[in-house]
Amino acid sequence: MDEPIPLTIDTSCADTVDATSSTPAAPEDPTELRLRLHRNGYRPIPVLGAHVAMKGAGKRPMMKGWETVCASADEAEIARWTKAQRNCTNTGLLCGELVGVDIDVLDRDHAHRLTCIAAEMLGMSPASRIGRAPKILLAFRTDAPFDKVQTSEFHMLDGTVARVEVLATGQQFVAFGIHPDTKAPYHWPERSPLDVPLHELPIVSRDRCAAFIAAAEEYLRKVGGQTTADRREIDRDGRKAAGLKQKEAPSRALIEEAVAHIRNDELPYDDWIKVGLALYAALGPDGRGLWETWSAEASKNDPAYSAEKWDSFSSVRSVTVGTLFWLARQNGWRAERVERVRTSRARIPDGQDADDDDGDGRPVIRIFAGFLHRAVDMAEGALMQAGLGYYQRGSMVVRPAMVPVAVSDGRTVDAPRLVDVKAHHMAEAFTRAANWKRFDKREGEWLSTDCPHRIAETFLAREGQWRLPVLTGIINCPTLRPDGSILDLPGYDAQTGLLFDPQDVRFPALPRDPDQATAQRALGFLKDLISTFPFVTDADRSVALSGILTALIRRSLPTAPLHGFNAPTAGTGKSMLVDLASQIATARPAPVIAQGKSEEEMEKRLGAALIAGDVLIAIDNCEEPLGGELLCQTLTQTSLKVRILGKSVNAEVPSNAAVFATGNNLTLEGDMTRRAIRATLDAGVERPELRAFERDPLAMVTAQRGDYVTAGLTVLRAYHMAGRPDMRAPLGSFTDWSRWVRDALIWLGEADPCDTMEGMRGADPKLEALTTVLEQWREVIGMDRVSVREIIERATEQRPQLYGRSEFIHPEFREALLRVAGEGGAINGGRLGKWIGGQQNRIVNGLRLVSAGVSAGRARWQLETAETGAAPINDGSEVLRSHADA
Repeated sequence: MDEPIPLTIDTSCADTVDATSSTPAAPEDPTELRLRLHRNGYRPIPVLGAHVAMKGAGKRPMMKGWETVCASADEAEIARWTKAQRNCTNTGLLCGELVGVDIDVLDRDHAHRLTCIAAEMLGMSPASRIGRAPKILLAFRTDAPFDKVQTSEFHMLDGTVARVEVLATGQQFVAFGIHPDTKAPYHWPERSPLDVPLHELPIVSRDRCAAFIAAAEEYLRKVGGQTTADRREIDRDGRKAAGLKQKEAPSRALIEEAVAHIRNDELPYDDWIKVGLALYAALGPDGRGLWETWSAEASKNDPAYSAEKWDSFSSVRSVTVGTLFWLARQNGWRAERVERVRTSRARIPDGQDADDDDGDGRPVIRIFAGFLHRAVDMAEGALMQAGLGYYQRGSMVVRPAMVPVAVSDGRTVDAPRLVDVKAHHMAEAFTRAANWKRFDKREGEWLSTDCPHRIAETFLAREGQWRLPVLTGIINCPTLRPDGSILDLPGYDAQTGLLFDPQDVRFPALPRDPDQATAQRALGFLKDLISTFPFVTDADRSVALSGILTALIRRSLPTAPLHGFNAPTAGTGKSMLVDLASQIATARPAPVIAQGKSEEEMEKRLGAALIAGDVLIAIDNCEEPLGGELLCQTLTQTSLKVRILGKSVNAEVPSNAAVFATGNNLTLEGDMTRRAIRATLDAGVERPELRAFERDPLAMVTAQRGDYVTAGLTVLRAYHMAGRPDMRAPLGSFTDWSRWVRDALIWLGEADPCDTMEGMRGADPKLEALTTVLEQWREVIGMDRVSVREIIERATEQRPQLYGRSEFIHPEFREALLRVAGEGGAINGGRLGKWIGGQQNRIVNGLRLVSAGVSAGRARWQLETAETGAAPINDGSEVLRSHADA
């Protein structure tokens, strides 16, 4: 008998926490405890105490609507709970932003291994809670709340029940108080939420948690766990093979016949245990002789150990006799009274032995009626075992492929992209990974066949249940993980979900502990690369340096601003700067997309690039003001739902590409002005493309790409090792980018790249249009309360002229409104009302539009100064000024 098969994931983490150790005692007063938790960012919940004689005591909140009440409770509300919830002496924590990984497993070894798997896939949590050891809960947080994910409930070989859950939105777990089973306090062996603020917990995503749950489920199955459905199905299939009715007891002769067909010499340990449990379930103590005789057939048999194991089976009822027949059936057995399947081997065209699992290394999957769900499970397992390079990404199954892409000079180059796997290709991949067999009644034999199409379609429809590795993106050079560690080993990195494909390039070793002087030299090496570009200011050069650094670690950043490159004329070097960042990060020029003539056209191209998983997206030669809802979301959201071209369905994909844009007099509008930094170049000549240079930056990168990658990462690694000191207030929506890239440049004496944002805001055409409307409104309407109809009437008011002609009394006001709500040469009332609603409370030059209620069934609007009324929503200029003043 072999020992249990170890999981392929590294489980050599620290020993399971000592259940007897503890952090400093929590406050005895529940109110003081809950207030401290609230101040640390958590949402405490009063939970029924374990001393109360009620169902759910110790774990159940009694407050009606606790999910919503506790989510918004302030300190005064929390203080009232002491009297209002007298019996609720335990304290729970509301999940949502807080995530609890609950390993509800009573076997110490299994709980330890699952804790190690969680550490490997989700990161080490500084806060772990124990109620009934060895069960353990690990605390994390998320910036994109999701619903609970969990394994099935598994019946283990020792008779216990195991489950692993990720408690999320709408869930809670007890953090402090008395456990209802142990009658002892819950405790936190290392640190607890009392001394670990919520914002210090490691961040996890739904995809990473789903992948962990899949790995946990795989582990529990490998160590012999079975769900109730598994047990029923195995018992049913086993009884069918034995020719038994549902409750018919088997004869000893039938049991001996089945045991004789279970090969024992290389049987996995867990299956050996299952045979023993099944024999005891069927024969009781009288089965000892059969157990010991059968066990003795194994070369590794230890008679004393086998006898000891038999004695332990009397207390376990987790396996039925049907399991014994099912195991025998896997070796081709059926009872004599059941029509026997002939086992003669079929030959397939290439001459290989179709029934031999070892013939070509592929596992055999036999197709039965009612076998669909298990066939899909086995197909996925075979696919993962074959290592054919298939992954899950968002709501898609994908594979890396080299695909031609357009670059800025009109050429096409081959670049690695992620291809959405369709059903026909999936069926082909399953056929490569496994030897599929269908029983031919005429031949009486199992014959090889292709994977049925319905298997592939069912698998692709299993969104949220895939066990394939979660792929967040492909990288072509070393990078830094979010925790600052170096990712430089080729292949799939389970911690980040990144696939590092160096494409046969060897990179210089990255310094593990560089200092500031080393970082200065590395930055000087990068500055020399771009020294011939005509940047207008030092801040413009910082934008270019930021673009290089951002491209190197964009996959590890939750968000990053757009990097724009602007010049008054063509040929100044804008596209080359983007290509330099791309060449360093990917060894290829940047793939480009055109802006398009409409926002819808732009969104289609941007969505296709996101689905393809590009490291860098370049919007080339923008001729119109750059903006749009999807582009803004791409920069500030960690995942997006984008429409697949040619389909009416959306795909959920990570948004972790570095986005660049170029244009002559590049202009950004609306919300884009706070989501981008822009470098301006000006050669000061009429034909900048005719300038001659002694060196070619792109050729320099091609010759020394590894050195430029190492230089960029050295800058970032040195700043990380220095503790990443705060240099400026972080840019809104881009905190991590600010703390990694922006602050690193300022730390080394470079100008702040965010200094370029004020110029973009001043050139925002939407802001200019709003400013004009507000100024004209003040001149024409003043501070009166008016409806949209009255606004249009005032703007289009006319006075007569000679010869029956007339002219507009307020032409500037009318032109301003036409600009924002014009249609066919007239002011559209519906558009104007929608536009005003979208601009209300935004302050520009001390003025803002506010809602003034409803009169005679019409909404009223009013202009007021910023000093009047309630605090307004600012347009963002104060945020920019705070960056400059910091």
